[in-house]
Amino acid sequence: MSLINQTGFYHGVIVDGGFGQSSGGFPQEVLALKALEVYDPDSQTYLPADPEANEITTYLVLIDSKDKETLTCKQLKKIMGWDGASFVTLAEMDLEEMPIAFRVEERTYKENTTLQVTWVDTLDAPPTRTVQKLDAKDVQALQSRYASVLAATKTVPKPVSAKPASAPAHVVIAPAIETTLQVVQVPASIAAPAEPKVRKPKAAPKPPKTAPVGKCTADEAYTACYSLKRDDVTDDALNEAWLKEIGDRNEVGITEEAWFLVKEAVLRQVSKV
Repeated sequence: MSLINQTGFYHGVIVDGGFGQSSGGFPQEVLALKALEVYDPDSQTYLPADPEANEITTYLVLIDSKDKETLTCKQLKKIMGWDGASFVTLAEMDLEEMPIAFRVEERTYKENTTLQVTWVDTLDAPPTRTVQKLDAKDVQALQSRYASVLAATKTVPKPVSAKPASAPAHVVIAPAIETTLQVVQVPASIAAPAEPKVRKPKAAPKPPKTAPVGKCTADEAYTACYSLKRDDVTDDALNEAWLKEIGDRNEVGITEEAWFLVKEAVLRQVSKV
């Protein structure tokens, strides 16, 4: 048998599992998987997987840099029946032949494209992608992130101007009156004084444009980065970008304004938009 060589949504079993540590120093579960069936979108049924190319290994980070469980950790608890309270229990679990569903997709990192497991789930999970909606907490995180931008771009409804009053139906023009004008020369010494100069009021200076500044906590910043990262950005790649932006700063002393800037910098590297 050899490695899976095509993308798709598979039903299979766990051949072996091992608890360890990722290259970034985060706890992870390594699973060796064997595909038994692959979903066929044309017939909308599962067909037998290629018995000669049905193996793949996946590395699932469980806890992120902010000591929060990842989405894959939540999925593993569903699949294995693990309560998530003890790594010791996880390491001792017998995972052999445990049913699992998994999606395999192409991922490119540093100009190298490989097939990777991008999602794990229970066998009753839908094989096709569904619209994923953010929960209330994630919506609030995005609201906090873009609050200043939304306030700066808020539009005010344009007031409807009043219609001009209708002109009278008939306008009476007074008849012209003939007058005789006499031209009188006025000496220069008693000529009418020049009209005083009227100073035009100076326009009020325009306020300087400033970039909107936001605030957020470390948890809100990381949640936004994780929720908005591209599909080709692995958890390790996200954590690497996150730690690089923090640098050697003490996280305890980082302000909410600074966390906002960290979040913006990381999103510029990993965001979908």
